Amino acid sequence: MRKLFIKCSDERSRRFSIITTIARTDEGMRVFKEACYEEGREHLSRVASYADILEKAYAPAKACPVEYDGEKLIFAYLTGDSLEKKLREAVKDGDEGLVKDLFVRQKSILTVSPDNETEFVPSDEFTRVFGDAEPYIGLPGFKISNFDGIAGNIIFEGDDIYFIDYEWVMTFIMPKDLVLYHCIRDAYYHIAGLEELLPLRSALKLLGIRTDMHVMQRSYEHFFEYVITEPDGTSFAVAKHSSLKEHTDLRDLKKPVMPSGNAGGTAYDMWRECDRAVAVLQGRIGRLEAELAEARSRYAHLDDEWFRRYDEVRNELVTNREAYAAEKAHMEYSYKAMETDRDTWKHMFEDVTGSKSYKALQTVKGIGRKKG
Repeated sequence: MRKLFIKCSDERSRRFSIITTIARTDEGMRVFKEACYEEGREHLSRVASYADILEKAYAPAKACPVEYDGEKLIFAYLTGDSLEKKLREAVKDGDEGLVKDLFVRQKSILTVSPDNETEFVPSDEFTRVFGDAEPYIGLPGFKISNFDGIAGNIIFEGDDIYFIDYEWVMTFIMPKDLVLYHCIRDAYYHIAGLEELLPLRSALKLLGIRTDMHVMQRSYEHFFEYVITEPDGTSFAVAKHSSLKEHTDLRDLKKPVMPSGNAGGTAYDMWRECDRAVAVLQGRIGRLEAELAEARSRYAHLDDEWFRRYDEVRNELVTNREAYAAEKAHMEYSYKAMETDRDTWKHMFEDVTGSKSYKALQTVKGIGRKKG
């Protein structure tokens, strides 16, 4: 076996630290993932089980074939183009329309099954991994989610679509917006110029992701801390970073300088509580927007029905109006014809009664009546 690439992800918790190796073997190219520590074998075993779960939830997309021999995962080495490569080329060409199309394609892959969608409800698993669940309550969710369905992990081989590197498949209910946010957001970390061509906020709006971005980012940061932190609260990643250079802990930067006395502590607590309340309200606004969109969709047929009924009544009125107009025109024509006939007969009568013969006849009739 000839090793061509090795990556050691040892900044994670011992439970998730792995070594990834790409190697040429007698059977061809393969990708190997091994646990750095004994505690990581359970994680590898779970990853091996995710292949079938993904294919049921995301068909027709497939999971990259994998075997687990009890010590390491052995993946097939796929040679197709990744969605990230397509995005990178579109950004290089300045093709904003293609970038939008590719993001829409990514969303369609991750939302392919209506049966996989449900309403988000909190769970202990979600809170442990992602923190505060309240902003997402009642929003659309996924029963199964490939949280790492990022552009770099979606491979196109011919007509087939594959997921690779599927370590983070969540088998508990996840907020739909949060999953899509992370999968789309990741491209902005890796592709230079993407933000300038299509700002992240514009991409989220395009894809219908309504939850406040800051709420989702906090959830992702909680996930990241979960991955790098041991159950006892220690973190090799933090210790490793500390040994490389002097630095100010980012968590310290988040804390305002406190004035002496209880007033400062009280103000800080109130600030944190208000921050949490804002996140909750943002989540509720997101839910209301989702409910409004659903209501518009649900009652859209009523608009169509009213317009249809309006068209029917309008058409009937137009038809009747045209019929009445035709009848009126006919009556007016008949009336004018009768007037003409009347005038003609009047003139004829006057011509007859004014003639000498008529007057002579009337004189004769008068004489006759007198004799009688």
